[in-house]
Amino acid sequence: MAVSSGIGHGATRLLVGRSTELNDLERHAAKARDGAARAVLVRGPAGIGRTSLLSSLTERLRSDGMAVRSFTGRESAVRPRPYQAAHELFGAAPTPAPARPTPRARGTAPAAASAACLAYAAQRRLYGHAVSLLATGPLALVLDDAQWCDEASLKCVDFVLRRSAGRPLLVLFAQRTECGGPGAPMLGEILAQDRCDLLELGPLGEDETARLVTGALSGPPDERFVRRCAELSGGNPQLLHRLLAGLREAGVRPDTGGLHQLEVVGQGVVAAGVPAYLAGQPHHVRQVARALAVLGRDDAEPLSALSGVPLKRMTSALDALRRNDVIAPGTTGAMCDAVRSAVLDGLAAPKLEWLRARAARVLNDAGRPAWEVADQLVLLKELTEPWMLAVLRDAAAEAPARTTTSRASVRYLQRALTAELTEGQRKDVRIELARASAQVAPAMALWHLRQALGDATTARDRAPIAVEYGMTALGSRSAPEAIRMLGRTLDALTAELGDDPTPADRELLTSLTSALLITAVNEKGAMAAVRERTGTRPAAPAGDSPAERQLLSALSGFAALDGRPAHEAAALARRSLRVEESAPGGWWVLGSSLVLALADEIDEALAGLDRSLTGSRARHEPWMHLGALAGRSLVRHGTGDVAAAAEDARTAVEYAEQGERAPGAPLAYIALGTVLLSQGRTERAEAALDRAARPGLERHIWEWHHYLYAKGRARRERGDLDGALEAWLHCGRSLEEAGVTNPVLAPWWLPATHTLVGLGRTGEAADLVARTAPRVRRWGTPRAEGLGLLAAGIVAEGRDRLDLLTEAVDVLAGSPARLEHAKAAYQLGCELLRHDDARGARRHLRQAIELATRCGYPMLSERARKLLVTAGGRMPQLASSPVDSLTDSERKIAVLAKGGVSNREIAEALFVTPRTVEMHLTNVYRKLDVRGRADLPAQLAAYGPPPGRQPRRPGR
Repeated sequence: MAVSSGIGHGATRLLVGRSTELNDLERHAAKARDGAARAVLVRGPAGIGRTSLLSSLTERLRSDGMAVRSFTGRESAVRPRPYQAAHELFGAAPTPAPARPTPRARGTAPAAASAACLAYAAQRRLYGHAVSLLATGPLALVLDDAQWCDEASLKCVDFVLRRSAGRPLLVLFAQRTECGGPGAPMLGEILAQDRCDLLELGPLGEDETARLVTGALSGPPDERFVRRCAELSGGNPQLLHRLLAGLREAGVRPDTGGLHQLEVVGQGVVAAGVPAYLAGQPHHVRQVARALAVLGRDDAEPLSALSGVPLKRMTSALDALRRNDVIAPGTTGAMCDAVRSAVLDGLAAPKLEWLRARAARVLNDAGRPAWEVADQLVLLKELTEPWMLAVLRDAAAEAPARTTTSRASVRYLQRALTAELTEGQRKDVRIELARASAQVAPAMALWHLRQALGDATTARDRAPIAVEYGMTALGSRSAPEAIRMLGRTLDALTAELGDDPTPADRELLTSLTSALLITAVNEKGAMAAVRERTGTRPAAPAGDSPAERQLLSALSGFAALDGRPAHEAAALARRSLRVEESAPGGWWVLGSSLVLALADEIDEALAGLDRSLTGSRARHEPWMHLGALAGRSLVRHGTGDVAAAAEDARTAVEYAEQGERAPGAPLAYIALGTVLLSQGRTERAEAALDRAARPGLERHIWEWHHYLYAKGRARRERGDLDGALEAWLHCGRSLEEAGVTNPVLAPWWLPATHTLVGLGRTGEAADLVARTAPRVRRWGTPRAEGLGLLAAGIVAEGRDRLDLLTEAVDVLAGSPARLEHAKAAYQLGCELLRHDDARGARRHLRQAIELATRCGYPMLSERARKLLVTAGGRMPQLASSPVDSLTDSERKIAVLAKGGVSNREIAEALFVTPRTVEMHLTNVYRKLDVRGRADLPAQLAAYGPPPGRQPRRPGR
């Protein structure tokens, strides 16, 4: 495109990027002035700068004294009048058109001869005018958009050119390449002669684009900005000029910050020129463009069927659309949204509705995936055929397998809900819509379920809907309402079924009961009332059905919170997870896994959490995935794997930041705060905990008490012992109010005991230890007993204190609680120093340093190092091998794997599941930074095989 250096008639134009082409044309003009008549065909697509190039050349020719006569062809719905262009070029009076022969004479030899004679006479006459013009000096004939010229005129120009070989004549033709026209065949004939040269105009390069960008947007442009301008415009000067004008109007600067606005403006500029371009195209090209805009992608058979254009012609049409950027660059056949809108905006609404309905039928008849058909159906104003509803529901069922969210399912089912439905269909669609929207819009899901409950007429019909309602409301503000509704439905169903329900009805009752318990198990205000209700229920089921296994999970949660013996709660949780469901489980799998973690069954807990993560990932349930990640982070932290816990917590927070109101979002921030405190990053930990605090958090047993426990730790690290003690005592009172007696859910009593002693309130500390001791003994895990001994040692005096701390270290050494083991070893080292046992103190302080370092607990490690120096010890040189970071279970499995034992054989030897073996090996590979068994380090052999049942070796 020409860029004018001034405004006004006769202003010289500055051509950016066309200096080579302009110089070529000037050389042809110089030869013509010397008496060697020449013709040049300048060819290129619309907007490439043909007209601007000819205008610049014309100005130069005139300034050099050359006469210039020009004509511009115009597209018209009717054929141009014969000789119209020639008459304007040569200034001759119109030549009468040859008489149209009668039908009888048409095609006869005399008629053809007569027409040829008339044409020859007209050519001779116009040639005479050309000779007269040439007698006054050199002459240039310029025909722009020559493809629209009449064929007779082009034949006259060719006639003049052939007879003016020794005269100063220059003929310039300009042709638009992507369209036909009445003059196109004759231009091809002229070009085939040796008197005519071809000048193809290509796209502008990045250097030329940069010059234009600099001139239009003021300032040196960023390279990426220039490159993207070139890509969006395709190097087309006209499109680039429009793009830069739009950017200038929008105030966009040519830097990296303007790249996003460049995309938006660029699409609009390309789209703005589409209607005019298509208007000049043949009918079949317009049909293909509309069909492509409706379908959204270049799929040969459906596109041909929808457009009604045969495959061969369709291919040529697509090529034309690509050349003119109607099809987005770099794609196989996609249009950007702005271009699709531009193509379809010109269609009348009934025509567009018909086209979309036909597209849906074409795709459905071709057996395409339901979602492709549904994408057309959701845009229709009316669903006129029964199959359309079925396709929308099928597409909604398939959507989670192909998308990262349930938004596509929601869109399909919302459209289905507007169709004419029976009462049963409407209820079913509402339930399906609730399931689809539960992850993206829980409030909307609950609303649809309430509507479905209203449509149900019997308790048996309401029961499965009530179950859906409870699971959707889990952890939300609607949970209390859901608990009440589940209770009412359970009572109504029990009364309706009577004393002898069928097996199917018993399964329904079990499902309803499990939903009630699962919904209530984390609700502080509802737990007591629901506990009373469960007291009237039969004993725990066998776990032979999915509903029974869900009930077992809920019962295990209540058993754990009640502080019943850990082996009882673990047995219930284990039975709930013993079968791999064909449809992966939901929150109940996560709940059972956390119960197993409280019971010190860490391997089984991590395997269950891995199962929950795998299932939630497969079903694209981000909030479930978030909860499982946060739960695993807390479990890993409890085992002393702070690095892995931090990784899980940060990933959970990434999910939480996608939706701050997600049910598991507070737990993600609590997990992150817990990890950061152990890493000595108190300020960042408090920031994470502040994000966890939100209205309603105090209703949730798990989140609220972990929050208070972590908040106390943060205040202690800042030196606010009174504030820390307040948080821990608040945690204890809240657990009592909820009826939760488990001592390790949030073991607030241990740091509270230590702080009370430090504040000189030893009597209160002793009372606290005495109240906690029965609960510790009842729960009975090594972690609980070790923490209980540690608390008792803190309040004891003299030799009793030393003995209790020693026993605490021994007990915790047999538990998965490596962080607590490190703390106990540190406490014992301090006490031994007070008893002047420097040697024993050094041994336990070194143990504390080693454990704390490998766990990633730098603050404890640093305190122990300082005390070790005081005790006369040297700083220990810790083994640098990553093998030392493995847990006991991971090390055992890694040793066997290194020895060539299969996963199944390892599982049999260690009495765990193959999934647990796989999970531990994954952790081993991550910690050791290896790819597989073959890369496991040789130093594993130094640990030897684990004691107990020996696996069968390969080859035996």
